Amino acid sequence: MTYREMRELAYAGFSVFHDEAIIPAIEAQVPIVIKNTDHPNLPGTVIEPEQNYASDLEITGVASSSRFAALYIHKYLLNREVGFTLKLLKILYRYDISYEHMPSGIDDLTIIFNQNQITDEILPSLLSDIREELHTDQLEWIDDYAILMVVGEGMRDKVGVVDRIVNALARKQIGIQMINQGASRISTMLGVHQNQVNQAVREIYREFFKNKGRQTDD
Repeated sequence: MTYREMRELAYAGFSVFHDEAIIPAIEAQVPIVIKNTDHPNLPGTVIEPEQNYASDLEITGVASSSRFAALYIHKYLLNREVGFTLKLLKILYRYDISYEHMPSGIDDLTIIFNQNQITDEILPSLLSDIREELHTDQLEWIDDYAILMVVGEGMRDKVGVVDRIVNALARKQIGIQMINQGASRISTMLGVHQNQVNQAVREIYREFFKNKGRQTDD
């Protein structure tokens, strides 16, 4: 895998070593080989620079994390209101809260947080301030939010990868709460309920690796 793929996977829980520890290797464009201490004779995993990297796989891996919560906000004509997002961020700033992602539509947006930032003590007043200051039509707090990261340099050049991901989850009635693809096009982020995240990971692996020698458990 590439350094970039490793960083995307690490965000959702795939972590072997501290990010800052490999900065010298990244800057010098030196490949890293991760070995299994129980089986040191096996080839291991190579993490290498993106330059001249080629893979015949659509995706390299899937990682997940259940450490998130989300706030859904709906307001009619939200997209026409100048300064709406600025007002929202100022409220979060007052509570010393940072956000992870903010996917949006025409009349709504979802703010995704690290769950550890929002305590039971501050949640009621936070929601009250947002409701009163932004005059929202609907607020919904989702505290069982999980994030899936589907990552692969091969996603950039393959058509239909996102369709396969969505269809694999739909076949098992796994609801997608949010989907977002970055500008780099090497990763797709999905939001699902925590009680479905493990099955979602299995279904995506089964879809992309079922004929490539990797096994998934039911």
